Amino acid sequence: METVRPIGPPEQSEMTRRTFLTLLLSMAGALGAAGLLAPIIRYAYPTVQSVAASKLKVTTAAQLAAAGGELDFDYQDTPSSLIKLEDGTYVGVSRVCTHLGCIIKWQAEDDRFFCPCHAGIFSPTGKVLGGPPPRPLAKLAVRVQGEDIWVDGWQSS
Repeated sequence: METVRPIGPPEQSEMTRRTFLTLLLSMAGALGAAGLLAPIIRYAYPTVQSVAASKLKVTTAAQLAAAGGELDFDYQDTPSSLIKLEDGTYVGVSRVCTHLGCIIKWQAEDDRFFCPCHAGIFSPTGKVLGGPPPRPLAKLAVRVQGEDIWVDGWQSS
């Protein structure tokens, strides 16, 4: 005689403790591997944000003269300085040392920028005069319009 099987979904087997633990440990391992690989992938494929050059009114010639011919300001989140040179021209430079990224200080008595971290020395125009910095400071495009002094962006090297 034939046995009749009921029509319907197949029977589901219960999950054993071993199957559950294997699944749980596999998922934990996958999450751990993803956590370790994420910083490596972000390092290999960095996100580059393009920042448009924006104009910034830094000061006026009278205010700069009252400040002693040097003024510190931030341009696009970068510490920067504006200097009036002896010939009457204005120069803007980044105050981030090109050696290890320390913030440099203007020394008016010596007419130079000095990096306190590793004794890097820069001229008022940003050229390396001594110490370990490998390249000059980044320069800003400075424009004088009437009495106002503007920064128009970074100069290309």
